Amino acid sequence: MGAGSLRLAAALKAPAAVILGYHSVRASPEEEAVWIGPGITHSTKIFARHMELICRRFHPVSLDDILMFVKAGSKLPPRAVAVTFDDGFVDNFEMVAPLLARVGVPAAFYLTVGMIGTSDAPWYARIRHAFLTTPCKIWHSSGLNQLWDLSSWRDGALESAYASCASLTGGAQQRAVSLIEQELAVETLLPQRRTMMNWSEAKSLRKAGHIVGSHSLTHPNLAHVADDATLRSELVDSKRQMEKHLEEPVLHFSYPHPALNPQWSERTLAATQEAGYASAITTTRGPVRARANPLLLRRVRPIRPEHEFLWNLERAFLKD
Repeated sequence: MGAGSLRLAAALKAPAAVILGYHSVRASPEEEAVWIGPGITHSTKIFARHMELICRRFHPVSLDDILMFVKAGSKLPPRAVAVTFDDGFVDNFEMVAPLLARVGVPAAFYLTVGMIGTSDAPWYARIRHAFLTTPCKIWHSSGLNQLWDLSSWRDGALESAYASCASLTGGAQQRAVSLIEQELAVETLLPQRRTMMNWSEAKSLRKAGHIVGSHSLTHPNLAHVADDATLRSELVDSKRQMEKHLEEPVLHFSYPHPALNPQWSERTLAATQEAGYASAITTTRGPVRARANPLLLRRVRPIRPEHEFLWNLERAFLKD
């Protein structure tokens, strides 16, 4: 089925919007590959082309437009597409915001609040750096009580390390990451340049008309955080800190999904609602249709090559 046929088939379906989920955009992603993996990084050239295609072949909308669509039945333009960014990398301000301004596309940026204004890298970036730079051929994980051969294939060990930290928060999370670095004989280092945006940059995004929401305090998988008080803190304290610095209500949330499944549960759904969020984004793939739960909005992964990006976006409108 060609793109034209997909477009016709989508027109026969109920109205829908597609939310694209990005993370990082860099001029030369390979330069920071030991920190930020290729799976969540786009080059500026590719991202700019994505935005041009959205403007030319679809209708860019804001997350607030989609929220009104699912909650109040407001009408959306056909083939509505929203753009979102998770984590709060400084390149969102430096690279992404100017590109969006050039084409007139609004976006929503979700910040890992505990990282705002720091010089450190997120915990998952530190783990990636440790595995990609370690001189060790064996990883004896005391936390997992397992021995890993790193001489030929490291992906399994890396994914296990991610999973072991995904349910942790705060100090426990930092101690677990430091232990992995020690076991891999890697010194705890800062990236060569600041990785995450600061409050001034977050405010600038708001002044430019973009949505700025919470992505939790410390980026755990909330569905696997065992303690109820800690779960609430990740949701409520991140929201309060943002509201203090941005001097306005923060109504939008994005569920972190660093590892482990699922990324949400009935428990986290209730906690998100109690925290006072109006919308919450997941990584569950698919379009957003009328009467969808605004606290469980689905997204689509932005594939890099142009033809695959368009094909994936066209197909998304057909899914239920």
